[in-house]
Amino acid sequence: MSMQRPPFKSKFSIIYESILKGEEQDDAVWEELFLIKVNVKVLEDLFSELSSNDLIHLKGSINTLFRKCVESLKEEHSIKSLNILMTLSCLVRCVWRRDLGDGFRAVDVLIGFDDAEHLMSTLIEHLHKILVSGHLQELKYYALLFLKIVTSVSDNISQNTMVEYLMLHSLWYSLSKVIVTPHLRASLGSHSLSLLALILNYRKNEYSNPYCVKIAGCNDELILNGFGEILLNYIGRYNNSVLAVKRASNQSYSEYITSWIYWTYPVTDEDVNLKLDLSLLLCMYEIVHVNRSFTTVLTQTMSSKANLDTTDESDGLQKTTEECHSNLISSFLTFSSLVFSNLKENSAAAHLCFNILLCVSEDNYANAFMHDENQVFPVFIYKTKLHHRKEDRKGPTAMSLAYTLLDLMSEFLMTNLTKNFPFDLYSKCYRVIHRVLCYQKKCRVRLNYPWSSLWNSIIVAVRWSNSLGTDDPEMISNYIQVGRIFNMFVMYGDTFLPNPGSYDQLYYELLRQHSVFDSLNETALRFSNKGSAHKDCSKELLSNLHNIRAIVNHFSPKIEAWSTANRISTPAPEEVMDIVRSNYDTLTLKLQDGLDHFERYSEVPKEQQFYTNLVRRICKEKQESTTVQIDAKSYHKFTTSTPLSQE
Repeated sequence: MSMQRPPFKSKFSIIYESILKGEEQDDAVWEELFLIKVNVKVLEDLFSELSSNDLIHLKGSINTLFRKCVESLKEEHSIKSLNILMTLSCLVRCVWRRDLGDGFRAVDVLIGFDDAEHLMSTLIEHLHKILVSGHLQELKYYALLFLKIVTSVSDNISQNTMVEYLMLHSLWYSLSKVIVTPHLRASLGSHSLSLLALILNYRKNEYSNPYCVKIAGCNDELILNGFGEILLNYIGRYNNSVLAVKRASNQSYSEYITSWIYWTYPVTDEDVNLKLDLSLLLCMYEIVHVNRSFTTVLTQTMSSKANLDTTDESDGLQKTTEECHSNLISSFLTFSSLVFSNLKENSAAAHLCFNILLCVSEDNYANAFMHDENQVFPVFIYKTKLHHRKEDRKGPTAMSLAYTLLDLMSEFLMTNLTKNFPFDLYSKCYRVIHRVLCYQKKCRVRLNYPWSSLWNSIIVAVRWSNSLGTDDPEMISNYIQVGRIFNMFVMYGDTFLPNPGSYDQLYYELLRQHSVFDSLNETALRFSNKGSAHKDCSKELLSNLHNIRAIVNHFSPKIEAWSTANRISTPAPEEVMDIVRSNYDTLTLKLQDGLDHFERYSEVPKEQQFYTNLVRRICKEKQESTTVQIDAKSYHKFTTSTPLSQE
């Protein structure tokens, strides 16, 4: 009777089984181990068989493995360095997957507290050398991959003890080197910013995060422009990706989108499946929020693009080829319009987009640029198909960015009227509009914008949200902001509206839709009876509605008298505006204090919970999506490279 052969085991499996049994290994075994290609699946399977108690029992062996990895990483040998980085990545993930109580216990099992400070400082020094020296570009990627795994391995980054070592031994210079080096920025830039986004959110409200300090004080144009180019590249690719999907799924909209081929980035198969990367968007927010010098980058980081119409002449559309340009902020407006078109899936991204726009709209330099009539851009704003409006197939017209920003806000107001109404996002939208108006009033900028479309969008949004009958406290805050916006037009419109006729149109809209403001008044009275918690807000809303109600009460009897005298049931718009023009002199309005002032955006305390939850979500997504694998072609580069390969 023949004996059954035992299953074949690789040398890699045999060595790791021995290590995880607690057996000691001699130097020759360690030397051989790090020259063997890492079998990620085998290593993770071996760890998955161990319980939390087993890991604690094997603490000495795991500490030895980690120490040997760090000691061997100093050798400038590409294949060995690659295997060590992959081993460390697997090791960190496998240990942290076990419930060991807290981050301190995990670090003790992984490294050993007695040696943790020394080993982590040495490891970070080796990673720094890999990132800034002439190692293979692929090796730099695995160094960044290891760091991303370290920062995202715990859902709560502020309780991730390993990140504390990145605070003590900063990698700012290493990441900056990647960002300012053109060929590294192109391939590794997004990974660097994704890593930076998480590091920036490590206990940033508890103590002075050194990376936040560096970002806030950075005025190096090379670094800031590097940030801008990485973000512009990603945003451009994402815009292309979403538009390609929308074009494929909506044939009636395809001609419009086809006529707007606005980016030089080719739509590859990878781009079509490009997902929204919240970590990159978070990094953009962090930079815009704390670094005012980055505003210049938003407006000046340019991308030259070929606008090619590929439709056939037989379709009646002439082929054209023209060079046009876009900057980061105009590309971001397109990006925001695509995010806003699918709030159900993109609510967190929409929240980030609005916070970025709030920071931008508070900045005087950004406002000056956006209102500059000599700086015009053909910015594509994606508009959801609605039954009551015709499709605009002409494509974008070159306009000032302030014009486009207001268009974006108007589109958001009109196309997100759902039963589960996003009061928080609408509040941010109103605040962006108010900031733009404050700038125009202060600088007496007369933007040639179709204001009636914005007024109508605001009124439609208010009518819908008020019809829901909700008791959401955010609702009253929304209506207070709406009142401020309309009072800005009523009291200061002469400083920024393009012509006197715009005033007539404003009063016409207020009169035509006076029932909406009547219902707001009733809502304010209803909330004022609910207790002291709502009394102050209700009182402010009633004050903000005073002038609008005064306008309605002043002109309505005169319009009715004119209709009766002329035996006309419904006067035409021009006839109403004639009546308004004839009766301005007798109108009495109440001066409202502080209309052209606003509370500057602050993350603390209102936004803290949002960012805590967002970082948790990003960490979970990174845990699920990050893989420690290498393909045969890339691995071959390491086997044929010199100990210190030049890129």
